[in-house]
Amino acid sequence: MGTNLEMRENIISNLETSLLKLRAIWTEVGMTEEQKEERNQVVIMHMVSLLEQMVDEELDMKNKILANIKEFSRELAKICSELQVPQMKTDESLTLLEMEKSLRTEVDRLSLERHLRLKNLKTLVDDEDRICKRLARSLNPDRIIGVPTESRLNEYSQYVETIKKELEKRESMFISTKEVLVHLWDELEVTQTDDKETAIASSDANNYELSDSNMDYLKALITKYETQLKENEEKTNQLRRDVEHLWNRLDIEEEQREAFNEVTHGCKPSVITALELELDALNKMKLENLKKLVEKSRQDLNQWWDKCHFDSEERMKFEPVTSGETSKDYSEDLLNLHENEIKRITDYYSEHESYYQLVEHWYTLWNKWLEFEARANDPNRFGNRGGRLLQEEKLRRALNKEFPKVEKDLTAKMLKYEKEKSKPFCIDGQRFLDTIEALKEEHKLRKTQEKMDRQIAKERELQKELTYGAKPSPVKRRFAGTPVKTPTMKKQKVSTMSTGSAHSRVQSRINVPQSSKTPGRVKMAKGSRVTPAKTARSKNIRILKEVNSNSNEGYNFETANMKTNEISFPSTCNSFTDFTRELHEATKNNQRSSVISTVNDENLQLIH
Repeated sequence: MGTNLEMRENIISNLETSLLKLRAIWTEVGMTEEQKEERNQVVIMHMVSLLEQMVDEELDMKNKILANIKEFSRELAKICSELQVPQMKTDESLTLLEMEKSLRTEVDRLSLERHLRLKNLKTLVDDEDRICKRLARSLNPDRIIGVPTESRLNEYSQYVETIKKELEKRESMFISTKEVLVHLWDELEVTQTDDKETAIASSDANNYELSDSNMDYLKALITKYETQLKENEEKTNQLRRDVEHLWNRLDIEEEQREAFNEVTHGCKPSVITALELELDALNKMKLENLKKLVEKSRQDLNQWWDKCHFDSEERMKFEPVTSGETSKDYSEDLLNLHENEIKRITDYYSEHESYYQLVEHWYTLWNKWLEFEARANDPNRFGNRGGRLLQEEKLRRALNKEFPKVEKDLTAKMLKYEKEKSKPFCIDGQRFLDTIEALKEEHKLRKTQEKMDRQIAKERELQKELTYGAKPSPVKRRFAGTPVKTPTMKKQKVSTMSTGSAHSRVQSRINVPQSSKTPGRVKMAKGSRVTPAKTARSKNIRILKEVNSNSNEGYNFETANMKTNEISFPSTCNSFTDFTRELHEATKNNQRSSVISTVNDENLQLIH
């Protein structure tokens, strides 16, 4: 309100000032009062007209703002409907200018959103058209018309992305398939006469129609030529085996073989033709050399029989072996019989190769074990140097660890075979598990026999020593210098130390006859010369005879009175060991050798 009064006062002040200036001008000009009054009316009329014009302009501005608000509201409603977003609510407290600005800003924002969606939609539509054309597919019947929603646009984008990946996959498949086809065409020597095959050969991934039918055709084409190539490979391999077989049978030179192989690589039809021609030529040569081929086949058959460890009974099942053959029997049928038998044996060996490998491995370990056992009984091995004993011990430990494991695996495999086949696995006509047990039992018996032989040898050696005396000790090599202690000095010391004990002990147990006047001396027959060695041998012989004659009758050494050339032993011998010890001490000083071998109790008891 204050603003209007100030405006009014300002207008009145300016109007009065202007009127005073006008009257002054009019007075100077010399206008009459009537003229001045007319001029005043004109001024008032101009002022009223100006104000009315200004009011009209402001009214126009107001109406324009209202029209804009109305238009923006309508446009906003339309865009919100197209975008399927909620319409903005206007604030009634806003002025017309603020409302117009708010509506215009919202309309601009939504218009930009609509423009972006339509632009993305157009891009997706173009991509779909291009991809569907390459894939020979119809367009999506649910294609978007108008402005899409955010969710609808995302769904459409995912659909286009899916068919785009499918296109890329088919392009990659076409490239790889074409490479395979080109290779197959080359291997099979195929010329493209079909229109579809020609189109495949001349097209690339960017201009070939990757329709479902074309992709199925590509797969079928690959399958067709791969099957044909596989058949050619099988046929070629069989032809090569037949040719190689006849080469070996006919002893074709290696240079000729290599020259032929150099020009017959792969499995092309031309190679197959060359192999067939070579096979025909070799078959003609085969008919001309039937006897040689049959004999060579028989040698190979024997080798395979040996490799499979067939016994004579199994080999006799082959008819030509039982029927015999003469020079007039050499025929192609006989050769075929041999070759078929060889094929049967080789197939049998291939089927049971793992069993034969286990058997050979077991035999290898068994022989090693026997070898180590023989080495263990060789005393000369302790003279070896260079760590051979340590190395041998390591090998022995490894063998002791491996052998039981291999035998366990072999036994399990053989038992499984017997359960599945309802028959034993035989080596040389015998069940191999029984062969293992037989070998072990044979080894055990051989060890027992060797032990008995050693015991018998010891008994014989002992009897020989008791009969003829111990062997003299070997003469030691004389020392080059002057020894500190000579053997004579040692012997004297030993004699002085043992004379009082050993000699007195022997003398105390010798009963001299009462009629003898010289104690400790034995009467000798006239005209005969008896040496101490002969006396000892005669005494030993008589003692052994009495021992052997009474050993089975429970001979009691405690009560027996043994007369040995007027030398008797009292009842102080409680056992055969004591008896031999006393015998040894009594006769030691009369032996030819000053040293008698010590006999262990075990061997003496064996004699008893």
